[in-house]
Amino acid sequence: MTMEMPKLGNIPLYNLLDEFIIFEGLLISEDFKAQFKKGKPMPINTPLLIWLGMQNDLLTLILQRTILGLESYVIGAVWTELGMAGKLTKENNKLVRNPFLIKRGAGTADSYYNQLPSLLPEAVSLKSSDEELWDEVSHFYKHVRNPLFHGQQLETDNPNDLIPMVEMVRNIYSWIDSWHQLEVKELKRRYIILKPGKS
Repeated sequence: MTMEMPKLGNIPLYNLLDEFIIFEGLLISEDFKAQFKKGKPMPINTPLLIWLGMQNDLLTLILQRTILGLESYVIGAVWTELGMAGKLTKENNKLVRNPFLIKRGAGTADSYYNQLPSLLPEAVSLKSSDEELWDEVSHFYKHVRNPLFHGQQLETDNPNDLIPMVEMVRNIYSWIDSWHQLEVKELKRRYIILKPGKS
């Protein structure tokens, strides 16, 4: 007997960006980081959950969710832009929902940040827009992202270790923002405030 599958729906882009803002804010919060001090009793409190497990497991979860949110966001952004341009054909819809079909053999990072946005009329890609950022993303996917989704986890229990990776993710969101505008003023205001160097 075939197992009955649950009905699935798209996550609103607002929710994806909002979760990233929450996680980024946590990692720079002294109150959050103080909960990771040695000898500090559980639980670890966050705006989204109360964590009762190992500290490095929570950091692994935060990074995994950050990556999943970004990948879902770029799919949604491309899908929206194609629709607005009148280019959301049946074939493009199929490719957007599975970027690995665009170029067989392309890696995960290449599929999401180069092949997928190449479907747009402007044919943008991260590699052509910001080669230095693309090199950083490619390295991150090979050495961190892909292993995290294939049975490995972070061994650190220091939230500061995630900050450079989250800053890289922010830079990818900024690149997406250069060709797709999410019109949510309050969310954008929070996004700008959390930028490094802002207060």
